[in-house]
Amino acid sequence: MIKKGILLLTCCLMMLSTMMISCGGAEEEEVQEQEGPYGTITIASTDFGVEATDPTLFESTWSWYYCDSLIAFDENGEYVGEVAESWDLADDGVTWTFNIRRGMKFHNGDPVTAHDVLFSMERFTSEESKNPWSPGLRDNQASMRVVDDYTFEFVTKNPEPPLVDSFCWVRILPKKYFESVGEEEFRLHPMGSGPWKFVEHVPETSFKLEANIEYWRQDHVPAFQYLVDLQVPEEATQVAMLKRGEIDIPLGLTTDRRVDLENEGWRTQQQGMPAPQILAFVAPHYETAGPVHDIRIRKALSYAIDREELCETFYRGEAEPGGRFFLIPGGYGVTDDLIEPDKYDINLAKKLMDEAGYPDAWDDPIIHCFVTAGPGLDFFQAVQGYWDKVGLQVKIEVVEASVWMAYFFMPQGIEPDATNVGWIWAWTGGAFNGTYYCRNMYTSYGVHQATKDPAVDALFDQYIVELDPGKAKSLYTQWQRAAKELYTSFGIAFILPKIIVSDNIGEFTVNPHMSFMDAACGIKHPK
Repeated sequence: MIKKGILLLTCCLMMLSTMMISCGGAEEEEVQEQEGPYGTITIASTDFGVEATDPTLFESTWSWYYCDSLIAFDENGEYVGEVAESWDLADDGVTWTFNIRRGMKFHNGDPVTAHDVLFSMERFTSEESKNPWSPGLRDNQASMRVVDDYTFEFVTKNPEPPLVDSFCWVRILPKKYFESVGEEEFRLHPMGSGPWKFVEHVPETSFKLEANIEYWRQDHVPAFQYLVDLQVPEEATQVAMLKRGEIDIPLGLTTDRRVDLENEGWRTQQQGMPAPQILAFVAPHYETAGPVHDIRIRKALSYAIDREELCETFYRGEAEPGGRFFLIPGGYGVTDDLIEPDKYDINLAKKLMDEAGYPDAWDDPIIHCFVTAGPGLDFFQAVQGYWDKVGLQVKIEVVEASVWMAYFFMPQGIEPDATNVGWIWAWTGGAFNGTYYCRNMYTSYGVHQATKDPAVDALFDQYIVELDPGKAKSLYTQWQRAAKELYTSFGIAFILPKIIVSDNIGEFTVNPHMSFMDAACGIKHPK
């Protein structure tokens, strides 16, 4: 069984770009004598997707390399200080005070102060921000101000203790540098205070970073001098490059290919946590969503899948049935029933379809899925086989990563006649506390536009303002149970998190349970 205490994943190996390591060809004895960062980590990503360097452009996962966040997570999923050394929520439940860490510097040597925090927070909470975490802070914001150079205050309209989670996604930018060069130039040459410094970005080709040897956390200074991310769409090409020593970490591998390489003797590395693989629907509440507007069809899509077989065959025994959107065993407010999967029941699936009148009740009975090329496509093709068996007509639409992101993040809402209404999408990723991820899935104000249910909204609204920790957790669990019954998403499996690494890569010593962007600074040279 997957153990408890699994920690936050902020992004899904399937959609996020990650990296590989290639160290130069020096003799081992000479390598071990070198001091300071040396060598290059080279990784291959299937698709860069939205190539954003600015945290207000979608989530800009690249910025996780070179920017520090206001608050971070430790290895137990607990909140710890980063730019803010400490913070406090007043007894009134609305006043947050952040004490900014002294001595931190941006990559150009400028000190990090509360003025930079205010500047970053103002951009993050602006209407122009496309970051999916922005609405959570923006909607409840009453005021924010600099108290002094190292004290920042954020006041909410209403109490919202879980908001601490949202502060973890605010990347702190250098106000002085940004204003001196302007937004366009900043996006071409971004800068932060993180363990990596930006070097170069060639659109749809490569992204290069350099170690920040003056990083405030000296134990997080990268052992490698450079990190290079290459866009390599074809899996076969990634494998060939790995075997030629041109890349160190291929991130676009199917489970089949990864297991085959492991059997050939290639080393694997844990990266992230056992992550729930789920399926979800876009705006099924609209009648224009077609068959999936009927909950019986959504249930049939779930019951038709043989998860046990899928885990043994498609995932080669490296997954277990279960999961819910961003929920993990041992996570905040997570009970076993929340992540228990539907049983394979082909007869029940057919019965639900008959009751709904499928396919004759719809002029167009075809159900659409959207996915990018790569491992996600293979997953949908495997699941499509189960749907075919019961007569569910499902068409897979392969889209560019930028289109996928636009269909996934819809902070401005979605109209009933939008192309992707009723379409199915897949996600792989979990978090120790799923509050705001699940807000985006299960409330009418979520950016994924999956759920519109006043009763479910009311439960979330109760939970979010509750100041008593015990009562809050109970309300959170109730909310999750109510949302599960709507079948606007359902779990498939928990996937074991492994990647293939070359012999140029040593131990992962920092945040191996989190995203590659969080873990890359802790990759060591082989001993």
